[in-house]
Amino acid sequence: MISATEAQKKILELVSIAGVETKNISDALGRVLSKNIFSPLYLPPFDQSAMDGYAIVADDYLNKKAIRIIGEASAGKNYNGRIKSGHAIRIFTGSEIPKGADTVVMQEKISVHENEITILDENFKSGQNIRKRGSQIKKRDLALEKETLITPAGIGFLASMGMKSVSVYNKPRVTIIVTGNELQKPGENLSPGKIFESNAITLSTALRKEGIESINVLHVKDDETKTRNAFLKAMKIADIILLSGGISVGDYDFVGRVLKAEKVKEIFYKVKQKPGKPLYFGTKDNKYIFGLPGNPASVLTCFYEYVVPAIRKFSGYSNCFPYTIGLPLTTRVQKKKGLTHFLKAVTDFNTVTPLPGQESYIMRSYAEANCIVCIQENDEVLEAGEIVEVHLI
Repeated sequence: MISATEAQKKILELVSIAGVETKNISDALGRVLSKNIFSPLYLPPFDQSAMDGYAIVADDYLNKKAIRIIGEASAGKNYNGRIKSGHAIRIFTGSEIPKGADTVVMQEKISVHENEITILDENFKSGQNIRKRGSQIKKRDLALEKETLITPAGIGFLASMGMKSVSVYNKPRVTIIVTGNELQKPGENLSPGKIFESNAITLSTALRKEGIESINVLHVKDDETKTRNAFLKAMKIADIILLSGGISVGDYDFVGRVLKAEKVKEIFYKVKQKPGKPLYFGTKDNKYIFGLPGNPASVLTCFYEYVVPAIRKFSGYSNCFPYTIGLPLTTRVQKKKGLTHFLKAVTDFNTVTPLPGQESYIMRSYAEANCIVCIQENDEVLEAGEIVEVHLI
């Protein structure tokens, strides 16, 4: 067996960043930029009013000169003349500042009488309430760096620069192979000795949360030929293959035999951790193969701790691991030395509490969890108040 840290390291060393494609910005959420983006324009593209109010020449107010309203400018509809001393333009937020004006006084600080304005702003400053041309970004400046994760705000920023598409790294195509004679689909009448299969839908939805669009699911009985056929099909259509169950060495565990027969290069098998010790990782023909345990909580833990970093490395992320923070425990934790423990837990971001029901088959506690507590391999007893590593999920 290898340590959890070593297993994660080996995966990231072997997984390569994918190719690139061009995506419409409306479809680029959750993708990673494959090259730097430089602004094609000044933003704002012109001096712009930050308030509803009146555009004036500041010296008129400072010299106590009468100021008369001579026109109006609204967003998208400019005032085409030039403001001279003694003139004001009614202006609205987002409008272009008329030539000659250098200050906007917000409407709440103005009194209007017979088309003349009186300014009531005790904190008046020349140049106030104007967004200067290029104050957000100048033309040809770096807008977003390569390897930036595209967020809704990023999409809005790209749109504000007039961009319709961007070059991004590909996401992996993933095939899930679920094995087991005991499994039945949810919704059927449960037969004696059977259980409802949940790993496929758990992994599928977890993949969608990671932005994976190409997901295929194959169900196979505990049969070596059927397992091999499913694996060969997955090799044709997937970049990452997740096999759930059948990775141990029992009489009905055929996954390991198939992977060996198909000459998959084993990188590691079994990790010093709980849950999910019988975790397998291998490669063949630039494909990445994970043999996950069958127990549902083990499957999900291995997905978060090992598969997610692989997906993110493939997708071009600069930081591949789930967001990690250090928080104090609310309760005592005890374990044997020698295994890393991943505990289902809840956090209010001030403290963290491991949940009851840590067994590898129990999903109820996972349904309540919003994080995983990582208790290091050599730790044995951690008292309430001690800081632990918390992985947000």
